[in-house]
Amino acid sequence: MKIEEEILAAILRKLFVMKKIGRAVHTPIENIQKSFPKHMRGYVNKKVIPQMIKEGFIVTGKHNYGLGVSLNPERLNDIRKILKENFPDQFVDF
Repeated sequence: MKIEEEILAAILRKLFVMKKIGRAVHTPIENIQKSFPKHMRGYVNKKVIPQMIKEGFIVTGKHNYGLGVSLNPERLNDIRKILKENFPDQFVDF
């Protein structure tokens, strides 16, 4: 598994556990970056998150605090499949 795929799965897992699904419920993008070591945060912010937005895994919303992100409800089946593959012990039946 590539490092980008691991990061993608970790971001999806964090948003799923936080129940950030749909445009009405999102979290600041800075909260996503906090999950990663400091030396990886720039990479996550500049490479992985834009790729996830482009591929439709996450949607964005603008707020007075900046950019907010949440899971795209239209891609939930794909997201669940990724979570089951990468975290089989945590996401057994959902």
